[in-house]
Order: sequence, then structure tokens, then C-alpha cells
Amino acid sequence: MSALKYGVCVAALLSAPVLAQSNNEPIVDRIVVTSSPLQVLADEIVGSTDILTADHLEENLSGSLADTIAHEPGVTTTYFGPAASRPVIRGLGSDRVRVLVNGIGMADASAASPDHAVSSEALEAERVEILRGPAAIAYGGGAVGGVVNVIDGRVPDRLPEGGMEGRVYAGATSVDQGYQFAARTRVSVGDFVFHLEGLQRASEDYDIPGFAESARQRALEEAGQDPAAANSEEETFGTVPSTDLEFSSGSLGASYVRDWGFIGLAYKTSDGAYGLPGHVDDHEEATGGPDIAFAGEAHANEEGARLVMTQNRWDIRGDIDFGTAPIQRARFSIGFGDYRHREIEGGSVGTVFTNDGWEGRLELRHRPIGNVEGAFGFQSFSRDFAAVGEEAYIVPVETADTGVFIVERFDAGSWGLEGGLRAETRDVDTATASRSFQTASGSGAVFFRPRQDVFVALTGALSERAPTDVELFANGGHLATQAFEIGDINLTPEVAASIDLTARIDRDNWSAEGALFYADYDGFIGLFPTGAEQEELPVFQYAQQDARLWGFEARAERQFGAAGGWDFRGEVTAEYVRGELDNGINLPRIPPLGLSAMIEAERDIATAHLEVRWSSEQDDTTSFELPTDSYTLVNAQLVLRPVQDHNVRLILEARNLTDEEARLHTSFLKDLLPLPGRNLRAALSVSF
Repeated sequence: MSALKYGVCVAALLSAPVLAQSNNEPIVDRIVVTSSPLQVLADEIVGSTDILTADHLEENLSGSLADTIAHEPGVTTTYFGPAASRPVIRGLGSDRVRVLVNGIGMADASAASPDHAVSSEALEAERVEILRGPAAIAYGGGAVGGVVNVIDGRVPDRLPEGGMEGRVYAGATSVDQGYQFAARTRVSVGDFVFHLEGLQRASEDYDIPGFAESARQRALEEAGQDPAAANSEEETFGTVPSTDLEFSSGSLGASYVRDWGFIGLAYKTSDGAYGLPGHVDDHEEATGGPDIAFAGEAHANEEGARLVMTQNRWDIRGDIDFGTAPIQRARFSIGFGDYRHREIEGGSVGTVFTNDGWEGRLELRHRPIGNVEGAFGFQSFSRDFAAVGEEAYIVPVETADTGVFIVERFDAGSWGLEGGLRAETRDVDTATASRSFQTASGSGAVFFRPRQDVFVALTGALSERAPTDVELFANGGHLATQAFEIGDINLTPEVAASIDLTARIDRDNWSAEGALFYADYDGFIGLFPTGAEQEELPVFQYAQQDARLWGFEARAERQFGAAGGWDFRGEVTAEYVRGELDNGINLPRIPPLGLSAMIEAERDIATAHLEVRWSSEQDDTTSFELPTDSYTLVNAQLVLRPVQDHNVRLILEARNLTDEEARLHTSFLKDLLPLPGRNLRAALSVSF
């Protein structure tokens, strides 16, 4: 860890005794969705949305950002181990889900490959906002599945109460001998606010209840259908190799804050190193499809494969209130980042990935005109992405995007209308070829309030997404997907026509929210098998076919009343998505039906809950994947608040109490990489 990161941690710890000053998370009844250009209240936004606070993220912490939010309805992960996971929303991932920090891109390489980590941590967030489907229209066609926006507060946007505030978290986990530490503090000097933050988390290889390979995968090997089985060593059992990790980050920020708003600057540095399960040293021992060998199993490399990453990033943000002027408010963010990672196998560097670029966004809200409020804006990014080395599956490429958007909302009280438009251009250039695209997306919604406690919205959208650099120019073996990937320079924008029905009800002792969705794709871009083989890998070609996805997500909560000094409540959730091509062939890695039920008891000094999460078998598979068994996870948690103002929380948790074998169908490695076994976590959180 660098001197900056050590200094951040020490400074925040020295500030921790100042507990009586303030609570930096006051309880509010109505929450504003800041990711919406209109900053609509969470219970009145027309799409399906979740707002996760820092307390919620700490109590649900599960390693990476994606794994931490994966319990939300309609959200799962690509799970390439505890280090590299990216959100999957409604069965869509990669470039169809944008992962943002303060409204702009991460400037990492996580969308290019499932074994690349997201460069933001759950413990860095003050809150996370999840927008699904058409709710994310203002972020463009690349957000057709949704948006995960991490609001981390590195650039302070307000004066701390009492002149100082902060937060410290320290935790440990048993399943991987892991530890997590994060600290941040914010101090004001006159109208200036300074922010200091540091984080570190590390773990060893994690434990599992049985074999790393699924029963179906082992059956293939026993039947002689896996050519690599003859070269395999003893089956991995009890612990998954190459799943260790270490991440650290530190940041400094400063803002000038007045009654008209703020403007500020922040710098962040991040480092990470983690094992790459599923990698092999050469293609002669890889089999493709679901038949993947663990590093260390199919060859003599005892060190396994590792990824070492670093990123430096500068951010400038501002929010200015112009009062009664025609342009009432302006928000802007711009970030500059340089990202680099090395993939190391056998002790030597095999491939180096770099991603240097910037992204900026400007939102302007106009003064309300009668019952109409609205915003318009501009967003642009430019990046230079390169992979150099023996496993470079894409040539160096430059991508430049520019978009303009407008969102307007008419609210008559009992009903209303909302619409949005966005136009974009994308230029993708290599040394020998280039493509340019012009796309447009639009959405329209009608909403009703038949009662004060009921909100219903129907949204239709037409979204165009331009192909990515990988989809256009990939040409080489990609060990993360165990395929020889070939792009298609002749791809055209994919077009999605979608409809969403969202309903919310909030009564005195119960509440519910649900969404139904359907999306029809003209020219869905996917990676399809060709039947050929190259460099001992199956050849997959990026191509376009029509497709459709549909499903639902729902959540209901009920207050049961008090007994024995405890207040009881219950919560149930459900999620389902189905995806197939127009010819009836199933889309790969679509999550199955999921259900959960939770009972919670709360009193002044403690909250306890017991949760059961069930995932059904997924047998609606495509030709190159195996079915995935159902599983049931039982989790329990106790949160103690020994200090009267609740600024101190002791979190005691047991996950997967029954030590169940569980696999995510959305993971490329699901037949070789189960979720961790039984895990005990103890953590202390202090806010001041």
C-alpha cells in the first residue's frame, strides 16, 4: 500500500473518536434519484430503480461491487471469481449495462472481458443507484440493460455538519481468510471542503463445500467427452486455486461550496492483483465451450495465472443553481483516467492491456414551464484501448462517442407524461480500418396516481446501440471465454424495442413494487459458434440475429407488529428473465427464476434477520453450455448498535449456513467455479 493510502487510513482512524458530532446519513422519508437528469423522487420515477445507502452496502458486503448488489431483484453478476465480477441486469451485461462513477464511465477494461475487474469498490460508495431498462435512456444505447451509478463523494458536494464527518469500516471473513478496511473523512475550512479516503481488501483462495467442477462437468470427463481430462491432475476439492486477491485505493478531493452549489476536484489511485481461475498457459490444453481447465490443473504451472492492475484518475465535478434564470441548474462531471493491467502466467507477463481516456457529461435543467420540468445535456468520451502480447485478441483501437439528450416530464397530479430522446455518434478506428455510427434512442411514458399511495407507469422505448470495438475488431484466442473470437467490421447498430410496466404501492404496514418487461431486438449482437477450430480453440464469431427478452422483478414488504420488545417485518422478492433468438434457440448465460424470503426483528440496539434465497435449475440452455442445478442459500445476520445515536454498528453474519454448492448460470466459469461455501463475517462500522 502506498504512503498516500496509509496516511488516509491513519487520519480517518484518528478522527473516529469524534462520535458525537453528527451522523452523516440522516434518515429521510423520500429519496431523490440523482442519476436521473430530472432528479425525480425514487417512488415516482417511471422505471424500476433501487437506491442503496452506505449502511446497506456495508451490511450486504460480498467482495466486489457487483457481488454486493447482486441480491437486488433483476441483478446478478458475471462472477469470474471474487475479484472480477460485473453486473448483469435483466439477463444483459457487458456493454449493455453501464457501470458509472458519479455519472460517467469507470475508464477501466471491465466491459472488454469477464476476467477484468471493475475499478470501483462497494466500500467506496456513499450510495449506489441502479436504473433498469428505459429508466437509463439518458445514458444512451450502451445502457439498454440498465445503469449502476456509484456515487462516492470523492469530490465533496456539501459542507459537513459540525465541520467534520467520516466513516471507518473494518471486517474479516472466514471462507477466504479475508479482511476489508475502508476509511474516509471530510473536513471543512471556511467554504472549502477536503476529502481523504483509503481502502484495502485482501483474501486467500476461498473454500467450497465439494468439488470445484460441477457434477455435469465431471460426468463429461468420465465419459471421455473432455479431451483435456486425460491431462488433468487430481480434481480440485475444498478450495478453489487462483481466487486470492488484494485491492487498495486512495483518494484526495477538495471543493468550494456555497449556497449556489459547489465545484471541486479529486484524484484517485487504485492497485489490484488477483488470481485468474480458468486460465491455461497454452491453447493445446484448452477445450472450449464449458470445458475449461483451472490454472495449475491442466499444466505444470504451479503459480497459476494472475492479473495485476493499476489506475490513476482525476475528476472534476460541479453543481450550480442559477435560481430563477431560464437555465435553473447545471451539473457537470469530467474524468480523466489511465488504466493498465498485466496478465502474468508462469511468472512472466503474457499480455498487457491499457485504456487511456476521458469522459464528460453536462446536464442543464430548465425552469419549470407550468407543469412541465425538463433537462437536456451533452455527453462525450474518448478512449485508446490496446492489448499487446501473446494473448492479445484485439488490435489497438480508438473509440470516440458523443451524445446529446433531452428529458421532459409533465405532471398533472393524478397522471403525467415523461419522454426522452438521445442522439449519438460513435467513431471506432484502428491503424487499418474504421467505422462510424449514428444512433438515436427515445422513450415515452405515461404514469398514474390512482391513490396517494399508488404509482403506476407504462414506458415504451426504442434504443439503438452501436457495436463496440471488441465486437468489430476481435481476432484471436480469448482465454477468459475459452474461444477464438472473431469480430465483424460490417456489424450495424442493434435496435431494441421495449416496453416496461412498473407499479408501486406503499400502505401503512406493507409495500410492494414490481415490473414487467419485454424487449424485442432487431440485429442482436452476440458471440455465436461457427463449428470451426483455430489454435485448439473453438471459433466464435460476432454476428447479428433477432432476439427477444422478457421477464419480471418484484419485491414486497410487510410490518408484522411488535412482540417482546422487537418490531418484526418480512420481505419477499422474485425475479425472472427469459431470452431467446427468433429461431427459438436460447440465449446463453440467462439467469433462472430466483426467489427470496426474509424475516427481520429490530429494536433500539439491534437488528436480526434470517434470509433464504432460492435459485431454480436453468435448463433453458444453448448448444455450448451445460444446465445449472438449483440451489438454496440460508443467511443470517445480527447488527448491534451499542451507542445510543447508532453511529457504531457491529455486524455479525453467517452466509450459506448449510454449506450449499451454488453456481451462477451467468458466469463463464460456472461449471468450474462455485460460489464460496459457509462464511462467517464480523465487521465494525463507525460513522461520525
